[in-house]
Amino acid sequence: MELDFEKSLTYISKDPGWVNKLLAGSGILLASFAVFLTPLIAYLFTDSKGICIGSLLLCIIFAIILTLLLTGYCVQTGNKIINYSNTFLPDWNEFKKMLKTGLKYFVGTFIYSLPALLLSLIFLICLFFALGGNAFHPAVFILLTMLGAATLVVYILLSIFYPLMSANFYKDLKILSFVNFKTAFEMLKGNVGNYCVLILLFLALSVLAQIIMSLLSITIIGLIFVPVLTFYTYLVSTNLIAQFVLCAKEKEINTDAQNNENV
Repeated sequence: MELDFEKSLTYISKDPGWVNKLLAGSGILLASFAVFLTPLIAYLFTDSKGICIGSLLLCIIFAIILTLLLTGYCVQTGNKIINYSNTFLPDWNEFKKMLKTGLKYFVGTFIYSLPALLLSLIFLICLFFALGGNAFHPAVFILLTMLGAATLVVYILLSIFYPLMSANFYKDLKILSFVNFKTAFEMLKGNVGNYCVLILLFLALSVLAQIIMSLLSITIIGLIFVPVLTFYTYLVSTNLIAQFVLCAKEKEINTDAQNNENV
């Protein structure tokens, strides 16, 4: 089994209610950005700093909730494809379930990103004290250079394997799956080609979506379709990750079958 990009582009159409579900997701995505117009309006029509700050905080909380909801929806979609061979999109009425899944995803991402975040913090602290000194010793410069290079390498590695760890999370929706490197790399073993294709497809999809959205943004009518295209891109990416997991499962099954035949 190989990754099928065409399938990822068309799979949502198998759901009879895909149009409504796509529009609902697009509306939620638009709302997550549009809410920040509220503090702007409050700033224009009132002199109260308390109202402006309060509205901004409420908008941030509301935007976070909507983002968790969208993320949870995409993850639940991928989980259904992987575990139940169900290409129908989830219903939007399971808000609690979507929010919980989205929160778990972001907690897992945070834990996965901790090495890079800690290295960045250490680098900034060292840089702060180095710049605050009267003399910039060459040894300090070498140390900062090495620390900065190590931080960059860690960031690159985490970025390369982030889709893999996301796929690992999609399988069982467990937070620690984001740092369960053993099962993740077992999934990658014998499936490296598909993973390289997955990364390239992600890059191509991102570039293509940016180009189309830039063209749509030229007109007000086209601008309306930007959230639809963005959410659709999320769903396409979700299906590609699910396909990668299914490819790994199929290859594992074939390998076990061959081993049994040899025995």
